Amino acid sequence: METETVMRTAGPLCRGLDGVRIGEIVLRTSQFAALRKWYADALGIEPFYENSPAKTGGADGKYLRASDVRLCFFRLHLDFPYAQVLAVFEAPDLKPGGKSEAGLHHMQFRNASLDQLFARYDLLKSAGILPHRMANHGPGTSFYYDDPDGNNVEFSGANFDTEAEYLAYFASESYRRNPSGVEIDAEAYIARYRAGTPKSELVRIE
Repeated sequence: METETVMRTAGPLCRGLDGVRIGEIVLRTSQFAALRKWYADALGIEPFYENSPAKTGGADGKYLRASDVRLCFFRLHLDFPYAQVLAVFEAPDLKPGGKSEAGLHHMQFRNASLDQLFARYDLLKSAGILPHRMANHGPGTSFYYDDPDGNNVEFSGANFDTEAEYLAYFASESYRRNPSGVEIDAEAYIARYRAGTPKSELVRIE
């Protein structure tokens, strides 16, 4: 299958080496406390490591000395020697970024199921945190949020129950014709799901 070839074939330079996984995403911010709280709330976990430096500095924006800045690490998953970590580093002199600038477009956090995605939506909504975009992409359903610095954060859930169905969708005519999917109304979409609409019907894109 073409999708599997794209996913599994290494480039010529490093062919033969074991595949790598994304291990860490690091955000720099001048709003350390606000970002720390936002991600603790949104992810439902506390940092597994956080420092308390005696002084703060190193805000040149490129290389930050851990001894001089506040930082924290959220561990999302551990499958040693692999780990998935989101880190927040304080850089006091930085200004929040904008979507028109080059750099990170968005980051995605995958939920175990649509049920978990919708439960997270409810909890975030109860805290006044609402998505700015809601979409059924075909392979998955996603809600997009802005963190306090304006970073685009996607929470998603797979639209299929098996890996085979998930991979097959990428080779479908529906995905070829419309890889972005369709915008949805979160409240109506979730209500239909909880009212018993079969998932295959709910997520189908004509």
